[in-house]
Amino acid sequence: DLAPGDGVVVHVRGKATAVCRDGDGELHRVSAHCTHQGCVVGFNSAEATWDCPCHGSRFAPDGRVLQGPAVDPLTPVDP
Repeated sequence: DLAPGDGVVVHVRGKATAVCRDGDGELHRVSAHCTHQGCVVGFNSAEATWDCPCHGSRFAPDGRVLQGPAVDPLTPVDP
């Protein structure tokens, strides 16, 4: 149970999955692997973003790219 604004990386069917609940309460599930070079993102609770520790890409809760070098969004994961 995630509160709005919370996020966590979990393993779903053996794959690292970034799961968060946005400010409106909607649950988002996306691949936790950055689309730039595959590093695992972490949730930045202060900004409510998925941040890549390797090269600085940042993603919205739904996986949209906010800042590169990544150009592709995080891949959606089915529940």
